Formats: sequence, C-alpha cells, structure tokens
Amino acid sequence: MSSQAVDCNALEATTSIEDITGNELNRDILRRLKNGVLSALRLCEQGLATGDYEDYELGSSRELDWLGHFVKKSTRLETVGISGVETFGNCSGHSVDRFLDDLGKCNHIKWMYFTGLPAEFIHKLGPAMKNNSRTHFVINECQLGVPEATFLFDTFRDMNSLEGLYINCEEGVANLNDGDMAGCIPSLSACTGMRSLSLSCLNLSTNSCSALRGVFPHMATLRELVLCGNSFDDDCTILLAQGLSGCKQIQSLNLTNNRISDNGLDVLVQSLPASVDALYLARNEITLARHVLLVRFRALIIGGNILCPGGTGVIAASLANPECRLEALYLNQCNIGDEETATLADGLRNNQRLTRMTLRDNNITERGWNVLSSILCDASSINATYNSNHTLRDLDGYGVQIPQDVQTMLLLNQGNDKSRVAANKILQVHRHLDMRPLFGMELGLLPYVVAWLDHYAKSRPDLKLSSIFEFVRAMPMKVTDGVVGMTEGEKRKLIS
Repeated sequence: MSSQAVDCNALEATTSIEDITGNELNRDILRRLKNGVLSALRLCEQGLATGDYEDYELGSSRELDWLGHFVKKSTRLETVGISGVETFGNCSGHSVDRFLDDLGKCNHIKWMYFTGLPAEFIHKLGPAMKNNSRTHFVINECQLGVPEATFLFDTFRDMNSLEGLYINCEEGVANLNDGDMAGCIPSLSACTGMRSLSLSCLNLSTNSCSALRGVFPHMATLRELVLCGNSFDDDCTILLAQGLSGCKQIQSLNLTNNRISDNGLDVLVQSLPASVDALYLARNEITLARHVLLVRFRALIIGGNILCPGGTGVIAASLANPECRLEALYLNQCNIGDEETATLADGLRNNQRLTRMTLRDNNITERGWNVLSSILCDASSINATYNSNHTLRDLDGYGVQIPQDVQTMLLLNQGNDKSRVAANKILQVHRHLDMRPLFGMELGLLPYVVAWLDHYAKSRPDLKLSSIFEFVRAMPMKVTDGVVGMTEGEKRKLIS
C-alpha cells in the first residue's frame, strides 16, 4: 500500500517480470503488454477473473506502477476496462492517480469501459478519458449522482472523436432525475461523430427529451439510439421524432421498458426517418387496440406488451400486406393464445419476408401449433403444399415445446432455394403424387418432371417410376401427339 512511486524508466533494464509479481497470470499479461502483443486489458477485483478477458488482479501499488508504465508505452493496446468496487483495494490512492495519468498518455486506446465503480472513483477518471484517441466509452452499473454525471458529460464536451457512448446504470443505481439529466445532455452536441448512443436507466423523461431534440441535429452520423428503462411516454416520442428527423443514417431505435402506448407507436411509425428499420418497444404499454401499419420496419420487438384481443389482427394485416418488410417479429409475453395464433398464421399465409417470430411465454396449445403447421405445409393438395409458407425459419424454441412437425418444416425453410424447399415438403407429405395439376404445360413439362423426380429420388425413391407412370397414363395422347404425324424419315425430337 506504499504510495512511493517506482522509477520504472530507470529500473526497467534491470527488473524482470518475475520481480514485479508472483502471479503467473499477471506475469503473462505484463510480458505481452511489454512486448507489444496485448490489445485488451481489464483490471478487476480479486477473485473475479473470468478468463474471458485479459484480466489483471492487482496485488500491490508497485504492480500498478509497472502496469501503468507498460500501458503508457504500448502501441498495440486498444481496449482497457476497470471492473469492480475493490479493484484497487490493495493500492494507494497516489498509485491509482499515477496509473490513470499513464493511461491517459497511451494514444492507441480507443475503447474504455468502467463497470460497478463507486461515485468517488468517477471523478478520478478525467486524466484517463481526456485523449482524442478515445472513440468509445462504456459506463455500466456505476454509481452516478448529479456531481458524477455533470463531471462525465463535461468531459464529453471536449471529445469530438467520440463515436460510441453507453451509459447504463440499471434500476436504483443512478441518483438522478429528469431535470438533472436535461442539464447534462447538451454537452453531447460537441460529439458530432457519434454513431451509437445509449442512455439507459437514467430517469429520462420530457425535459431530457427536449434536450436530446436539440442535440440530435449535431449527430448526422448517428446509427443506433438506445434509451431503455427510462420514463418516456407518448409525448416524448413526438420530441424524439422531431429531433431525429435530420439523422438520415439512423437504423435502430431502442425504447424498451418505458411507458409508450399505441399513440406513441403511431407517432414513431409515421415520423421516424425512413432509414430506421429496427424498432424495439418491449415492455411498454402497447395494446394495438387500433390499426397501426407496421410494414416499414425490418425488425419489430414488442414482447412484454399485453395486446388486446384484436391486437394480433393488426399485426396479421401488416404481415399480409405485399409491402411488408418485416423479417423479425418478437411477440413473447404478449397474451397470445390459440385464436390469436390462428390470426397470425392467416397473415403469414402469403408472407415471403418474415424469417423469425418469437412466441415464447404465451398461451399457445397444440391447437394453435397445428394451425401454424398447416401454414408451413398445407397438405390438402400438391398445389397447396407448393404455395405454403417457405420463409419462416424460427419460432424461438427456447423454453417452448414446439411440435416436431413444426420444427421439421422450420428446418426445411432454412434452405435458400425455395423451389427445392417446396419440393422437399411435397415429397414428405404426398405419398402418391397427383401429376394432373402440372399438365397445363403439356409435353414440354416431361423433361422437367423427369429431372425433378430424379433429383429427389434419394429422398423418396419409391415415387420416381410410379409418378412418371401416372404422368404418362394421364395424358397418353399428349405424349403420342408430340412424336406422331411427322414425315417418314424425318428426325423425331421432343418438343421443348
């Protein structure tokens, strides 16, 4: 715990890594750091090393001095993290300050993340953060009050290199209110290169939304916005949409766990920039009690909202719309039963875009799954099987007992060649192939029938000869007409 500094520059030539620490894992990290091959480093509390990171558990102030020395000289280190309240428990305050100062002198670090740090430590981070090489900051589960939030956002004011900022305090960690954050947010106007911004569980509401509305026009490159676990309501969605109108590159908006209802959803659908193709609204107050057109998004996450009895009808109408772009739809914990599943299935009948739909934690029984099965593979006729849904690949089977026949069809749907997917389904469910629906193409179809059956003979070899026989028996005159009536001696050839 001694605060006396080690003159690492003077001693480096005569000090071995073995002299610095007795911890073999730490020795390995110091060697790689010294030799310029370490790109990521995480300082953590004793006993919390996971092996997933380059975890360093500090044993003394002397170790920290040497670690800072090698960090300062590194030309490879790009990511540094500090995790845990007691990370520096064996080190003096002076050695911590020296280390953070050395950290700030490394011009190659781009990512910095801080997890579970106490409020009093936040104020020490300034020297480590104020460097224009930094592009991403992650502040997770740290204790933030007004002084700490003000300090952090004032630091961001001078960081025009910042591309990603992620602050997540989780519930009960931040001692902040909407007014406090509204005073801090304007500092982000300087971050004109911001591409990803996350401000979660910070008690943001109307005042903070007004502040964000003034900041977004300075973030022309913004692509991802995460505002989870706050207190946004429908009025806030209006302010957000107004502020984001100039962010023409934004692709994803995450408002999970707020207080947004159908009115707010409608505002977002109508007013967000056309570039937004992923909208996250899980655990809000959405019921879909009135019609909202949901065709514009590629991914829509509304799990954890208790939909009204007609809510799935709103979704089904969008799925059935030829302009629907939805590829992923999350409906877990949405009060969906068998009747609602049947409604969704009807919307999927002709849908050719949706590949993933989560339905876990609902009230679906065997009856509901059977309806979905018939959409994935309608066995009533060959034409019906051919025209089934061959796009849906995933119903999120985690924790859900999906029947085997449904799983089989989902697995088949993973094939990219949808004609082959349709053929596989036909071969699986039609023991006796009725070729008559295919006769409209007359004899010209025969080579394709032969080739098709030959290709799938490995799957159902019993069908190949019998199906050709059925084809010829049903249209003998067409077969004959294709080769008779020619002049004697003329070369006969198949119509193609």
